[in-house]
Amino acid sequence: MKVSLRSLLAAATVSLALATASFAADEDSGFVDIGQLLPSAKGQFVEVNLSPAMLKFAARIAKHQDADAADIVGDIQRIRVNVVGLDDANRAANVEKIEAVRAKLEKAGWHRMVTVREENKGDDVAIFAKMKGEDVIEGLVVTVIDHKGEAVFVNIVGSISADKIGALAEKYDIEPLRHVKIKAKAKA
Repeated sequence: MKVSLRSLLAAATVSLALATASFAADEDSGFVDIGQLLPSAKGQFVEVNLSPAMLKFAARIAKHQDADAADIVGDIQRIRVNVVGLDDANRAANVEKIEAVRAKLEKAGWHRMVTVREENKGDDVAIFAKMKGEDVIEGLVVTVIDHKGEAVFVNIVGSISADKIGALAEKYDIEPLRHVKIKAKAKA
């Protein structure tokens, strides 16, 4: 892979989080509860939970820098990120939990947007979206089991508009997201 998986995941997560716009009709419609991932014996464990109040606070601060970005961030309902190190003690349980979440999302009608499996490296990535109509994503879930010994779970809740993603891609020159705008307009 030319671009590192970690860089791609970080860029996609940040870009989609910034592109999230307006509240969904049902506050929890895109929320996925994974429970707790088990930390490794090394103790590597990161959990970030951003509530609507925290995100609105961040939007108020950002408003002085970029009003468009502040508007988008202010409409995000919630973001949850978990990163845990994997070792012999917790690998099986965490992989099983992530695979169970993936199966649950598929069964519940979420659309699998991205699948990356590099058997020789041991990378396994799946990104799911809960659609509202053809132009809006209500929830986004990113799951990663990475060859460097980490498991990642990201859940972004809100109404992610294809037009907003495209506008953000143009404004900040984010090449991979430019295609979202083109695809969304092609459906119209």
